[in-house]
Amino acid sequence: MLGKPATLSTLNGSALSKGFGESDRSLPPDDLEAGAEQSSVSSTSNETDADEYHLLIDDSCKKRSAKRYELSPGGSGNALPAARARSTTSDDVCRCSRNRIFIVSMVVFGFVTLVFMEVVPLNTEKGRVGTIVGWSANTSRQTVSYVLPAENTTLLEPLNVCSTEERTGDGSENEKVFLLIVVCSSASNFEARQTIRETWGNVSEFNYNQFTRLHARLKGDYLEARSFEKLQDYMRKETDDSFGVTNDQFAKENENINDNIKSSGEQSRSSKSSHGSANGTTAPQPTVAANERPSPSFNVKVVFLLGQSEADYLHQQTVSRLARQEAMSSRGIPATLPPSHEAPLERQQFEGAAAEDVDPTFGAAAEELDELQMKVINESEVYGDIIQESFIDSYNNLTLKTIMMLKWVVNNCNGRVKYIVKCDDDTFINVPNLLQVLLGGTVPLYKASIPFYDRNTIAVTSRKNRLVEVKRLLTGFLFCEVKPIADTSSKWYSPNYMYSKEFYPHYLSGTAYLMNLEAAKLLYRTSLTTPIFHLEDVYLTGIVADRVKLRRYHHPLFFYSYTKDLCALRGMISQHQLQPGDIRSAYDFVTNGTIVCNGPEPNFSMARMKLQQRKKCQ
Repeated sequence: MLGKPATLSTLNGSALSKGFGESDRSLPPDDLEAGAEQSSVSSTSNETDADEYHLLIDDSCKKRSAKRYELSPGGSGNALPAARARSTTSDDVCRCSRNRIFIVSMVVFGFVTLVFMEVVPLNTEKGRVGTIVGWSANTSRQTVSYVLPAENTTLLEPLNVCSTEERTGDGSENEKVFLLIVVCSSASNFEARQTIRETWGNVSEFNYNQFTRLHARLKGDYLEARSFEKLQDYMRKETDDSFGVTNDQFAKENENINDNIKSSGEQSRSSKSSHGSANGTTAPQPTVAANERPSPSFNVKVVFLLGQSEADYLHQQTVSRLARQEAMSSRGIPATLPPSHEAPLERQQFEGAAAEDVDPTFGAAAEELDELQMKVINESEVYGDIIQESFIDSYNNLTLKTIMMLKWVVNNCNGRVKYIVKCDDDTFINVPNLLQVLLGGTVPLYKASIPFYDRNTIAVTSRKNRLVEVKRLLTGFLFCEVKPIADTSSKWYSPNYMYSKEFYPHYLSGTAYLMNLEAAKLLYRTSLTTPIFHLEDVYLTGIVADRVKLRRYHHPLFFYSYTKDLCALRGMISQHQLQPGDIRSAYDFVTNGTIVCNGPEPNFSMARMKLQQRKKCQ
């Protein structure tokens, strides 16, 4: 199909035009001989194949050579040399034409071979034929087989989150949780978890009461939070010794504090020019006005969600299997497993398989807990902030991990938590900014954070950019019209047997996204009847949310990557791909009130900024 047009084009070139006449069209086979004696020919057929054209060209060249050697009776004796010269030129033209046709044909053949052997398999739907480790085409993807919604699959759970038991003695367990941050972490990432505990996860200090202090120089350049009157149950009950008032008392005085916003904002604007001109410069710490009260602290909890190592999972399943067999034997029931449970699984199918589908003979289960699990248990006893569920923790099992998170929240925190954030352990969360957004306010605009906004969200003083109040909330950084990746070397590779459509539904970046409890319950129930897809953000916030028509709201301050300018992080909610040392540096920078991060230039105009429009998401 691709070779024929190229051959026809070659025949219409200049070399053949000189031999056949001035016409640039192809000659029909029946008129080739007559065409040698005429100045123009008729072109009525474009469908003769390349081989026929080669034969016709050869015949035509031979006939032309013969005619030029024939001399008329009245011809000159000098005609023979001229005829020979013309014959030589004609032969050269024919040979040149054949060479060109051959070269073009080989080029076309090579191109076609490249397209069908390399390009097509990597960039079309038909080419996504590889497999995913742990999720082969024959592996069951029924969610209930792995999540086991009717069973308690929790191995370790936190001490003082969504619990009425007085385990720590300070009574804080009885408070409702305003924000639950679930950090997905690998069992071996001890340093990452400890770094978070000592930095942004220290929510007793890094709370909403820090928001005004962090943005004191831009006070009045953002929308204030709504009234806290209906949120007293979610506030921390501790007394602020520095001011001698409780958060309950502060809530009653909230209206009086808001009366001072306008005048304070005007003073802030008039003094902006006195601060440093470059991001990251230092200046004296702004003082708090005598008639102002600190913002309240809300009950925020940070927990870490873990799976199991393969060795510990095997150990646990072996112990459970032996316990079941012993219990069945004691009741006179044969302890033999059903035949379907004895079918061996390939190693790549084992990862992600349900407990009852694991071949008992696969691997040698350790008689005791492995060293890694012992460390995790000790960590849980010390900090009381670990949720560990029964599944093998791997990248391709992140979907199971997130569904397990929803299962734990729905079963343990129903009616006791208002918002849930899911994030990774290499993510920095600016908790004061997040709380400001949840309370209906906006975050001030910094010069370094401008590129992360779009034309709709950059107007931070516009009421339309407050967080929407809906029954079911799901928000984060929204991706639209994303195609499945066909490169099998990518960790985001998507085989056709798992997702066959051309585009993913709109979904939120899995690095950090927010939902309320009602949305979490709906997503969990729907996931139980939705076949598993290994990319958890596409699955939960895309495929599952699409099934129940749950709208995803874009928020630019949830960012899926990172920036080297830490002033941008002061004006954002989350950034991703940070090592423990980077998280510590970011926390020290953001909380240092003496470091000046400038707002937009005085002549800042949205019309002059090259901001994205995100038309695909509209």
